[in-house]
Amino acid sequence: MKRVMGLNVNRWVSVVGMAVLLLVLSGCNFMMDPKSLMKTPELSSDKETLRSVINTELKGAEIRPRDADDISSIRVVDLNKDGIMEAVVFYETPLEKVKIHGLILENQNDTWVPKVRFDGEGQVLESFELKDVTGNGQINIVAGFSSGDKQLQKGLIVYSYTGSSVERLLELPYNYYVIDDLNADDQLDITVVSLKKDQFTTITTYQYDQASFQELDKLQLDDAVTGYYNVVHGDITPDQRGIILDAVSGELSGYSIMIGMEDGKLVDFIPDRSSTLKDYQIMSGDVNDDGILEIGMLETPKGWEYIAFNDIPWLFSYYKWEPDKGLTFVMQQYMDLAGRFYFNLPKEWWGKVTIDIKSIKDEHIKFVDIDTNATLAEIRFFSLAQWEQVQENWELFARDNDKVIGFLSHTDLKVNKGEKEIKR
Repeated sequence: MKRVMGLNVNRWVSVVGMAVLLLVLSGCNFMMDPKSLMKTPELSSDKETLRSVINTELKGAEIRPRDADDISSIRVVDLNKDGIMEAVVFYETPLEKVKIHGLILENQNDTWVPKVRFDGEGQVLESFELKDVTGNGQINIVAGFSSGDKQLQKGLIVYSYTGSSVERLLELPYNYYVIDDLNADDQLDITVVSLKKDQFTTITTYQYDQASFQELDKLQLDDAVTGYYNVVHGDITPDQRGIILDAVSGELSGYSIMIGMEDGKLVDFIPDRSSTLKDYQIMSGDVNDDGILEIGMLETPKGWEYIAFNDIPWLFSYYKWEPDKGLTFVMQQYMDLAGRFYFNLPKEWWGKVTIDIKSIKDEHIKFVDIDTNATLAEIRFFSLAQWEQVQENWELFARDNDKVIGFLSHTDLKVNKGEKEIKR
């Protein structure tokens, strides 16, 4: 086995779309536009009967799409835990005053029977989740609605199905919302992010208590942002749940805010915004599959400090937050800004490898040892004709229209073409 700087190098290279890892938006909505998802999903054969009943009941009304995590139109679950499965679907009636409605059907003796219709709000169904947010073991319908204007606030409604009717338990304006357990009491809470554009942001966490939702805490962030290009929640430490807001601070630039709860109070864990400022809007997420959310930062390769910004082949460094240490380095990657691939640098390279100053983005990238200038690996763009001549020595990395992107290792580093994406 070849060695580099006396250390084994056996890490992987992955190919992924920049749409997942690098998001540059002019607006402020981190979700997919529901109108782009307006298509009838494919159903398994056992749901075709359900589809037929729904089509008959809706009388040709268009079935609305759902949120970006689950675009299926029909959700099947036992809502009130009575042993009978229900199907929930939202639909549109464009000519009526109330344009969005919900329909719940019950499976009775293998026949789907319509039980309850209920009203939504606005013009667009932004999101649709089925979760127990009351803590009583029953499943609630959590839906977000909007007028379709991304710059305006949306409306969040939590519904409860009793078996014969649908009740509204909570109605709130929001720009973004998160369902999690921030106060670690084993009951889900709802955190709403409300943005006053270019002025401040208010974060409020609610939890259901016996008969109604109560406000647990509220936090105001005096950040004059136009919006957030990404909102993600999960473990920010092994023992702490939290929310990361990736804020827009310019046409391409941004910074990250990390919010969590301590002793029932919302806390801004990284108040120094300059520590997470980045010149590209990198999405936060669990980039290394360790179950902990990381924040991405832009890093200039050694030797490129005085090169024009647009010519620099940037490195992306990811950091996790530790209560006693702050942001600590986790991993580093080279990311193609056109979204064709990324390359995770082996751990043994961190701080010891840079990109050769003669490298040209979209043509030829060389990774070299800082001390010896020895070439360790190369990424190169080939025409189809050129690729035919070199493919015996180079490994296929990615394809881009009439170009082939190849990878050549001068060590024992090998390409792993498995895809990787950050999960919201």
